[in-house]
Amino acid sequence: MKKISMCKLVFIFLFVSFSFLHLVAGNETCDTIEQYGPALRATSVLSTEGYGQLSLLQTVHIYWLWVLHLFIIVVLMALYILYIRRYNNLLKQEVAERKIMEQKLQQYAAELKHSNEMKDLFTDILRHDLLNPAGIIKGYTDLLLEIETDIKKLQYLKNISRSNQKLINLVEDAASYTKLDTIGNIPLEKTDLKGIIINVIDSMSIQISEKHAKVSLSSSGLYPARVNPLAEQVFVNFLSNALKYGPYSGNIGIDIVDAGNSWKVCFADEGDGIPEKFKEAVFERFKRLEAGAIKGSGLGLAIAKRIVELHGGTLGVNDNPAGKGSVFWATFPKV
Repeated sequence: MKKISMCKLVFIFLFVSFSFLHLVAGNETCDTIEQYGPALRATSVLSTEGYGQLSLLQTVHIYWLWVLHLFIIVVLMALYILYIRRYNNLLKQEVAERKIMEQKLQQYAAELKHSNEMKDLFTDILRHDLLNPAGIIKGYTDLLLEIETDIKKLQYLKNISRSNQKLINLVEDAASYTKLDTIGNIPLEKTDLKGIIINVIDSMSIQISEKHAKVSLSSSGLYPARVNPLAEQVFVNFLSNALKYGPYSGNIGIDIVDAGNSWKVCFADEGDGIPEKFKEAVFERFKRLEAGAIKGSGLGLAIAKRIVELHGGTLGVNDNPAGKGSVFWATFPKV
């Protein structure tokens, strides 16, 4: 339908152009006769037939000139039509590709929605179907530990309690990571980082005393930052790892450093340290340095990393400059 309309348009253009050409050529012939006719008669150069020959020559010259113009115009129009056709073909191809991409995106969105639904279901299973039975086991084990007097049975009960606590920690870490992985942003409010760290130290006083560790916070003053209460979990993880992998009666140093637009919180321990090639892997989920080298779920530092990322900060680990051990650090935005 578009091709027929275009042909009609070209035909009309050529018809009007040639009509206009004929009209102009006739006018030019008349003007020539009127202008040069008396002079030609006076000199008897041309006869009456000469006037017709002159007019015919001038007319032919004008026709050829306009035909050349029309030819150029037709060629340009043909090129323009070819360009339009090619552009339309490319446009159709692009539209078809976009439709295919839209279908793929819709399919991906549906799969992503299903994946999120399965993730939510997995989280619910962890929290209810696994954590509740583990809590019941813990309750009965703690009760038996209080009333049992046989040394051998007490040892068995302690092993049960310790293994069950590991299971509870694993379930809680997996549920926390699954929840954090689906969060795009978190609300931040003005909070003193030092106050959060002091609360973490107080809440872990029993673990600290059991390890006979010395925890020192060298920073003084206020450190206002834009943080979420989830930031406390980062410091709990850092301190827990320092206690777990540090020596008995070891030192754990905590410091808050000014890092420009953010505060850099550092936890230094006196453990075995982390080889350079594993310093990035320790923050990935379910990663361990080597078989049997690190106990735990492998999720603690991955959770800490995700929380710090939600704050727009960074975290990492360096060698302890004071000697043996590592320094885990994380940055949080200033107010």
